[in-house]
Amino acid sequence: MRISILGVGSIGTLMATSLAQTSHEIHLHVRGERGASLMLQGLDVRGHLTTTVPADRFLFTAEELDISEFFEFESDLVILACKAHEVAHLATIAARFAKEDGLVLALSNGLGHVETLSRCVGPQRTVAATTTHGAYRGESGAVTWVGKGIVNLASIPLGPGVEAMTQLVRLFESSGLEPVLCSDSSQIIWEKVLLNITINPLAALAGLKNGELLESNVLDGCLLLYREAKQVAEMERIKLLDEVEFEHLLRTVLQATAGNSCSMLEDIKAGRVTEISSLNREIANRAEQHGLSVPLNEVLASLIEACHPL
Repeated sequence: MRISILGVGSIGTLMATSLAQTSHEIHLHVRGERGASLMLQGLDVRGHLTTTVPADRFLFTAEELDISEFFEFESDLVILACKAHEVAHLATIAARFAKEDGLVLALSNGLGHVETLSRCVGPQRTVAATTTHGAYRGESGAVTWVGKGIVNLASIPLGPGVEAMTQLVRLFESSGLEPVLCSDSSQIIWEKVLLNITINPLAALAGLKNGELLESNVLDGCLLLYREAKQVAEMERIKLLDEVEFEHLLRTVLQATAGNSCSMLEDIKAGRVTEISSLNREIANRAEQHGLSVPLNEVLASLIEACHPL
Protein backbone atom coordinates (compact mmCIF):
# COMPACT_ATOMS: atom_id res chain seq x y z
CA MET A 1 0.00 0.00 0.00
CA ARG A 2 1.15 3.53 -0.75
CA ILE A 3 0.06 6.35 1.57
CA SER A 4 0.54 9.96 0.49
CA ILE A 5 0.61 12.78 3.03
CA LEU A 6 0.21 16.30 1.67
CA GLY A 7 1.40 18.85 4.21
CA VAL A 8 3.97 17.87 6.81
CA GLY A 9 3.39 20.30 9.65
CA SER A 10 2.64 19.15 13.19
CA ILE A 11 -0.28 16.81 12.45
CA GLY A 12 1.21 15.68 9.14
CA THR A 13 4.39 14.73 10.97
CA LEU A 14 2.42 12.72 13.55
CA MET A 15 0.65 10.89 10.74
CA ALA A 16 3.88 10.24 8.83
CA THR A 17 5.95 8.99 11.76
CA SER A 18 3.13 6.79 13.06
CA LEU A 19 2.36 5.29 9.66
CA ALA A 20 6.09 4.79 9.09
CA GLN A 21 6.00 2.17 11.85
CA THR A 22 4.08 -0.06 9.40
CA SER A 23 5.49 -1.78 6.32
CA HIS A 24 3.59 0.47 3.90
CA GLU A 25 5.24 2.91 1.50
CA ILE A 26 4.91 6.47 2.81
CA HIS A 27 5.02 9.36 0.35
CA LEU A 28 5.40 12.93 1.60
CA HIS A 29 4.57 15.93 -0.56
CA VAL A 30 6.48 18.92 0.82
CA ARG A 31 7.39 22.50 -0.02
CA GLY A 32 9.74 25.32 0.93
CA GLU A 33 12.72 25.29 3.26
CA ARG A 34 11.10 22.93 5.75
CA GLY A 35 10.36 20.48 2.97
CA ALA A 36 13.98 20.58 1.81
CA SER A 37 15.13 19.99 5.39
CA LEU A 38 12.83 16.98 5.78
CA MET A 39 14.13 15.48 2.54
CA LEU A 40 17.66 15.61 3.98
CA GLN A 41 17.17 14.99 7.70
CA GLY A 42 13.96 13.00 8.07
CA LEU A 43 11.28 13.57 10.69
CA ASP A 44 11.60 14.07 14.47
CA VAL A 45 8.83 13.58 17.01
CA ARG A 46 9.03 13.97 20.78
CA GLY A 47 6.55 13.58 23.60
CA HIS A 48 3.99 10.78 23.47
CA LEU A 49 6.05 9.13 20.73
CA THR A 50 9.76 9.94 20.63
CA THR A 51 11.41 8.86 17.42
CA THR A 52 13.51 9.99 14.49
CA VAL A 53 12.51 8.53 11.15
CA PRO A 54 15.29 8.83 8.54
CA ALA A 55 14.57 10.48 5.21
CA ASP A 56 15.19 7.28 3.28
CA ARG A 57 12.09 5.73 4.91
CA PHE A 58 9.96 8.08 2.80
CA LEU A 59 9.32 8.80 -0.84
CA PHE A 60 9.37 12.58 -1.37
CA THR A 61 7.90 14.95 -3.91
CA ALA A 62 8.14 18.73 -3.73
CA GLU A 63 5.61 21.39 -4.65
CA GLU A 64 8.29 23.32 -6.52
CA LEU A 65 9.33 20.44 -8.79
CA ASP A 66 7.54 18.96 -11.81
CA ILE A 67 7.04 15.29 -11.04
CA SER A 68 4.64 14.33 -13.81
CA GLU A 69 7.29 12.62 -15.94
CA PHE A 70 8.58 10.16 -13.37
CA PHE A 71 6.13 9.81 -10.48
CA GLU A 72 3.63 6.96 -10.47
CA PHE A 73 0.29 8.36 -9.32
CA GLU A 74 -1.04 5.28 -7.56
CA SER A 75 -1.69 6.08 -3.89
CA ASP A 76 -4.18 3.92 -1.99
CA LEU A 77 -4.70 6.65 0.61
CA VAL A 78 -4.06 10.40 0.44
CA ILE A 79 -4.10 12.43 3.66
CA LEU A 80 -4.29 16.22 3.51
CA ALA A 81 -2.78 17.54 6.74
CA CYS A 82 -3.12 21.24 6.12
CA LYS A 83 -4.81 24.50 7.04
CA ALA A 84 -8.40 25.00 5.91
CA HIS A 85 -7.48 27.60 3.29
CA GLU A 86 -5.04 25.14 1.66
CA VAL A 87 -7.55 22.33 1.11
CA ALA A 88 -8.80 23.51 -2.30
CA HIS A 89 -5.28 23.64 -3.74
CA LEU A 90 -4.09 20.36 -2.23
CA ALA A 91 -7.31 18.60 -3.21
CA THR A 92 -6.38 19.07 -6.87
CA ILE A 93 -3.02 17.44 -6.17
CA ALA A 94 -4.71 14.64 -4.21
CA ALA A 95 -6.92 13.94 -7.20
CA ARG A 96 -3.75 13.24 -9.23
CA PHE A 97 -2.03 11.13 -6.58
CA ALA A 98 -4.95 8.87 -5.61
CA LYS A 99 -5.77 5.64 -7.39
CA GLU A 100 -9.18 5.41 -9.00
CA ASP A 101 -10.39 3.36 -6.03
CA GLY A 102 -8.15 5.11 -3.47
CA LEU A 103 -9.35 7.09 -0.46
CA VAL A 104 -8.75 10.76 0.32
CA LEU A 105 -9.26 12.55 3.65
CA ALA A 106 -8.42 15.97 5.06
CA LEU A 107 -7.37 16.53 8.67
CA SER A 108 -8.28 20.20 8.54
CA ASN A 109 -10.33 22.42 10.82
CA GLY A 110 -13.54 24.18 9.94
CA LEU A 111 -16.64 23.78 7.83
CA GLY A 112 -16.73 23.19 4.09
CA HIS A 113 -13.53 21.27 3.42
CA VAL A 114 -15.24 17.87 3.07
CA GLU A 115 -17.51 19.33 0.39
CA THR A 116 -14.47 20.85 -1.36
CA LEU A 117 -12.69 17.50 -1.30
CA SER A 118 -15.74 15.64 -2.57
CA ARG A 119 -16.16 18.00 -5.51
CA CYS A 120 -12.52 17.57 -6.47
CA VAL A 121 -11.88 13.85 -6.02
CA GLY A 122 -15.44 12.51 -6.10
CA PRO A 123 -17.62 11.39 -3.17
CA GLN A 124 -16.74 7.73 -3.74
CA ARG A 125 -13.13 8.50 -2.69
CA THR A 126 -13.87 11.01 0.09
CA VAL A 127 -13.66 10.22 3.81
CA ALA A 128 -14.64 12.70 6.53
CA ALA A 129 -12.02 12.79 9.26
CA THR A 130 -11.08 14.72 12.37
CA THR A 131 -8.45 14.26 15.04
CA THR A 132 -7.97 15.31 18.65
CA HIS A 133 -4.26 14.46 18.71
CA GLY A 134 -2.39 17.55 19.91
CA ALA A 135 1.04 18.61 18.64
CA TYR A 136 3.21 21.64 17.98
CA ARG A 137 6.45 22.29 16.15
CA GLY A 138 9.24 23.95 18.12
CA GLU A 139 12.01 26.23 16.91
CA SER A 140 14.32 23.26 16.35
CA GLY A 141 11.87 21.85 13.82
CA ALA A 142 11.03 18.81 15.95
CA VAL A 143 7.35 18.14 16.56
CA THR A 144 6.16 17.51 20.12
CA TRP A 145 3.17 15.20 20.54
CA VAL A 146 1.59 16.78 23.60
CA GLY A 147 -1.80 15.09 23.66
CA LYS A 148 -2.81 11.56 22.73
CA GLY A 149 -6.18 11.68 21.01
CA ILE A 150 -8.21 9.81 18.45
CA VAL A 151 -8.96 9.97 14.72
CA ASN A 152 -12.66 9.98 13.82
CA LEU A 153 -13.48 8.51 10.42
CA ALA A 154 -16.77 8.40 8.52
CA SER A 155 -17.90 7.75 4.97
CA ILE A 156 -19.87 10.59 3.39
CA PRO A 157 -23.13 10.16 1.44
CA LEU A 158 -22.32 8.19 -1.76
CA GLY A 159 -18.88 7.66 -0.24
CA PRO A 160 -16.62 4.63 0.30
CA GLY A 161 -18.19 1.33 1.25
CA VAL A 162 -17.93 -0.75 4.41
CA GLU A 163 -14.96 -2.83 3.23
CA ALA A 164 -12.86 0.22 2.30
CA MET A 165 -13.66 1.95 5.60
CA THR A 166 -12.85 -1.21 7.58
CA GLN A 167 -9.44 -1.45 5.91
CA LEU A 168 -8.79 2.21 6.69
CA VAL A 169 -9.60 1.69 10.35
CA ARG A 170 -7.25 -1.31 10.50
CA LEU A 171 -4.46 0.76 8.97
CA PHE A 172 -4.83 3.49 11.59
CA GLU A 173 -5.08 0.90 14.36
CA SER A 174 -1.80 -0.69 13.27
CA SER A 175 -0.19 2.76 13.44
CA GLY A 176 -1.35 3.50 17.00
CA LEU A 177 -3.46 6.46 15.86
CA GLU A 178 -6.62 5.33 17.72
CA PRO A 179 -9.25 5.40 14.93
CA VAL A 180 -12.98 5.53 15.67
CA LEU A 181 -15.37 4.59 12.86
CA CYS A 182 -18.42 6.86 12.99
CA SER A 183 -21.74 6.71 11.15
CA ASP A 184 -22.45 10.42 10.67
CA SER A 185 -19.87 12.42 8.70
CA SER A 186 -21.53 15.80 9.33
CA GLN A 187 -21.66 15.16 13.06
CA ILE A 188 -17.93 14.47 13.46
CA ILE A 189 -17.01 17.58 11.45
CA TRP A 190 -19.35 19.80 13.47
CA GLU A 191 -18.17 18.39 16.81
CA LYS A 192 -14.57 19.23 15.91
CA VAL A 193 -15.68 22.67 14.72
CA LEU A 194 -17.38 23.27 18.08
CA LEU A 195 -14.10 22.45 19.84
CA ASN A 196 -12.16 24.75 17.52
CA ILE A 197 -14.51 27.73 17.76
CA THR A 198 -14.65 27.50 21.56
CA ILE A 199 -10.91 26.97 22.13
CA ASN A 200 -8.95 28.68 19.37
CA PRO A 201 -10.11 32.33 19.31
CA LEU A 202 -10.23 32.73 23.09
CA ALA A 203 -6.83 31.10 23.58
CA ALA A 204 -5.35 33.11 20.71
CA LEU A 205 -6.64 36.49 21.87
CA ALA A 206 -5.75 35.90 25.53
CA GLY A 207 -2.41 34.20 24.78
CA LEU A 208 -3.37 31.16 26.84
CA LYS A 209 -2.36 27.53 26.64
CA ASN A 210 -5.24 25.11 26.26
CA GLY A 211 -5.23 24.00 29.88
CA GLU A 212 -5.61 27.58 31.09
CA LEU A 213 -9.04 27.75 29.46
CA LEU A 214 -10.30 25.43 32.20
CA GLU A 215 -10.52 28.41 34.54
CA SER A 216 -14.22 28.91 35.26
CA ASN A 217 -14.72 32.37 33.74
CA VAL A 218 -12.98 31.47 30.49
CA LEU A 219 -14.77 28.12 30.24
CA ASP A 220 -18.09 29.96 30.57
CA GLY A 221 -17.12 31.95 27.47
CA CYS A 222 -16.39 28.70 25.62
CA LEU A 223 -19.88 27.43 26.43
CA LEU A 224 -21.50 30.67 25.25
CA LEU A 225 -19.80 30.17 21.87
CA TYR A 226 -21.07 26.58 21.81
CA ARG A 227 -24.67 27.68 22.46
CA GLU A 228 -24.59 30.14 19.58
CA ALA A 229 -23.12 27.63 17.13
CA LYS A 230 -25.52 24.88 18.21
CA GLN A 231 -28.43 27.05 17.05
CA VAL A 232 -26.88 27.14 13.57
CA ALA A 233 -26.29 23.39 13.57
CA GLU A 234 -29.91 22.76 14.55
CA MET A 235 -31.11 24.87 11.63
CA GLU A 236 -29.00 22.64 9.36
CA ARG A 237 -30.41 19.50 11.00
CA ILE A 238 -27.08 18.41 12.44
CA LYS A 239 -27.37 16.21 15.53
CA LEU A 240 -24.84 17.28 18.14
CA LEU A 241 -23.88 16.57 21.74
CA ASP A 242 -26.01 18.35 24.31
CA GLU A 243 -24.34 20.96 26.51
CA VAL A 244 -23.46 18.59 29.36
CA GLU A 245 -21.90 16.10 26.95
CA PHE A 246 -20.05 18.82 25.08
CA GLU A 247 -18.65 20.35 28.27
CA HIS A 248 -17.33 16.93 29.26
CA LEU A 249 -15.70 16.52 25.83
CA LEU A 250 -14.28 20.05 25.98
CA ARG A 251 -12.77 19.49 29.44
CA THR A 252 -11.30 16.16 28.31
CA VAL A 253 -9.62 17.73 25.27
CA LEU A 254 -8.33 20.74 27.25
CA GLN A 255 -6.87 18.46 29.93
CA ALA A 256 -5.27 16.14 27.34
CA THR A 257 -3.68 19.10 25.52
CA ALA A 258 -3.15 21.31 28.57
CA GLY A 259 0.41 22.27 27.62
CA ASN A 260 -0.40 22.94 24.00
CA SER A 261 -0.72 26.35 22.37
CA CYS A 262 -3.53 26.21 19.82
CA SER A 263 -2.69 26.58 16.14
CA MET A 264 -4.50 29.93 15.88
CA LEU A 265 -2.29 31.46 18.57
CA GLU A 266 0.82 30.14 16.84
CA ASP A 267 -0.41 31.45 13.48
CA ILE A 268 -0.94 34.95 14.88
CA LYS A 269 2.49 34.94 16.51
CA ALA A 270 4.08 33.92 13.21
CA GLY A 271 2.06 36.37 11.11
CA ARG A 272 0.34 33.57 9.20
CA VAL A 273 -3.25 33.48 7.95
CA THR A 274 -5.52 31.88 10.57
CA GLU A 275 -8.40 29.47 10.03
CA ILE A 276 -10.98 31.89 11.44
CA SER A 277 -12.77 32.19 8.07
CA SER A 278 -13.84 28.53 8.23
CA LEU A 279 -14.56 28.60 11.98
CA ASN A 280 -16.26 31.46 13.87
CA ARG A 281 -16.63 33.60 10.73
CA GLU A 282 -18.31 30.71 8.91
CA ILE A 283 -20.63 30.22 11.90
CA ALA A 284 -21.52 33.93 11.74
CA ASN A 285 -22.11 33.76 7.98
CA ARG A 286 -24.38 30.73 8.27
CA ALA A 287 -26.23 32.28 11.20
CA GLU A 288 -27.02 35.33 9.06
CA GLN A 289 -28.37 33.07 6.31
CA HIS A 290 -30.70 31.44 8.85
CA GLY A 291 -31.77 34.73 10.44
CA LEU A 292 -29.94 33.98 13.69
CA SER A 293 -27.80 36.22 15.89
CA VAL A 294 -24.41 34.96 17.09
CA PRO A 295 -22.79 38.13 18.49
CA LEU A 296 -19.93 36.48 20.39
CA ASN A 297 -18.81 34.46 17.37
CA GLU A 298 -19.09 37.61 15.25
CA VAL A 299 -16.98 39.70 17.64
CA LEU A 300 -14.28 37.07 18.07
CA ALA A 301 -14.06 36.52 14.32
CA SER A 302 -13.63 40.27 13.78
CA LEU A 303 -10.93 40.50 16.47
CA ILE A 304 -8.94 37.59 15.02
CA GLU A 305 -9.26 39.09 11.53
CA ALA A 306 -7.92 42.36 12.90
CA CYS A 307 -4.86 40.51 14.22
CA HIS A 308 -4.12 39.24 10.72
CA PRO A 309 -6.22 40.81 7.95
CA LEU A 310 -7.13 38.43 5.13
